[in-house]
Amino acid sequence: MMLGLLGGASAVVLLLVVTGHAGRHRDAGLPGPGPRLDTGAPATPPGTYALRAGDTSLVVLDGVSGRIQVTADPRAHAVTGTFHPADGPGATRGLRGAVVHDAATGADALAVGCRDAAGAQVRCAGDLVLTVPRHTGLRLRQASGQTVLDGLGGDVTVDASSVQLTATGLEPVRARFTVASGSADVAFSGVPQDVDLQEVSASVAVRLPRSPDGYAVTTAATSASTQVAVPRNASSAHRISVSVTSGSLDVTAEG
Repeated sequence: MMLGLLGGASAVVLLLVVTGHAGRHRDAGLPGPGPRLDTGAPATPPGTYALRAGDTSLVVLDGVSGRIQVTADPRAHAVTGTFHPADGPGATRGLRGAVVHDAATGADALAVGCRDAAGAQVRCAGDLVLTVPRHTGLRLRQASGQTVLDGLGGDVTVDASSVQLTATGLEPVRARFTVASGSADVAFSGVPQDVDLQEVSASVAVRLPRSPDGYAVTTAATSASTQVAVPRNASSAHRISVSVTSGSLDVTAEG
């Protein structure tokens, strides 16, 4: 069950392409509110590409694979990252960030992707590491690999297949995880308003803080092992929606 995550993203406002070579950086800015792309990232080892972009409320990674790590740093005021392609000196020739208007949120977002030697977009397949500001959210579509998310304070949407996902310290208002095959271990440090969990042939564990008014829970399961052990309150403003087919899901409240 895969989601098209970039259908509402359009109108590229500004583009930054940074290869792993030092000394050829470009300053660029976006007038008014929204993300601003800063100067290029520092030099990186050959075959590794770097990115530096301004503050943003949302990072979009669409159609990536490999090892993905996104960490929120409370001291960060920019998005920085590196990418090492799995194919070495193959098709990938750069990592780029494009500021786009996101129709789903009505705000600007930073779409991060890879390019080939001709400048055309190619799948980011390899090791991608990003550091983002604490308030930044993430929209991720991943085809395979391993993913580590830590400390994200913005809304999170993950649509992944054949993955091993670990997420800790999440504090979004809204979170949606769709996992088809693989596993996910997700821990929230803040009480979310809305959590949507969709799973097919996967093993998923979710840990939530206790909500003052409990959680309103809806569950749909087919050929699945499902346990939602949280304080329940049908009138709660905090909602958990669960849909599981042929897998296992364990949701617990801590604290």
